[in-house]
Amino acid sequence: MFIANLPIYKKLTQKRSQKFADYLSKLIPDNSSVLDFGCGNMYTAVELLKTLPNLKVTGLDVVKDQNLDDKFLSDKRLSFKLLTTKEIPFPDNTFDVVVALATMHHTVDPEYYLSELKRIIKPTGCIILIEEMYLHLLDKAWISSQDWLLNKMKAGVPVPLNFRSHKHYLNEFKKQGLKIVFEDGIRSSVTYMHVYVYKLTK
Repeated sequence: MFIANLPIYKKLTQKRSQKFADYLSKLIPDNSSVLDFGCGNMYTAVELLKTLPNLKVTGLDVVKDQNLDDKFLSDKRLSFKLLTTKEIPFPDNTFDVVVALATMHHTVDPEYYLSELKRIIKPTGCIILIEEMYLHLLDKAWISSQDWLLNKMKAGVPVPLNFRSHKHYLNEFKKQGLKIVFEDGIRSSVTYMHVYVYKLTK
């Protein structure tokens, strides 16, 4: 859509990405191979490389975002791959770090994709999950409406809204044998979304 092409939209998106990149830079070792799962426009990856210049980041998404500039991909540290199958198209134990930034609720099956992220990290690797998780049904309705509206501003982006509760994710981590090595939360004062941060290992 034209809204996503507006300079003000891009500026706000870049500002948000810079904030998340600053946050992520404290959790990711330099020299890591990173999968940006649901990478969107890859602004966060671009910003992350400014702080951690020795990363190698692969972006994966079901569509190529209308604001994913090909000039980004001229940097050999960055690459983009289209997800065309249900299974994530990488062998077991491929990446040091997998980042899923506000992505899991846009998958058709968050539990399955969490298991896929576990599969493709190295034995010493980690998953960094930054995700909106609801606390009760009213909360779920609120974050779903906000997220749907924000994503409808971009063309051709599917927006399934498979949010899960905070309690559900904690149970799922145990079920899949994922260990929490770091946890935090970010709450937006504007949208009042409950955004949780978890660093998980096998």
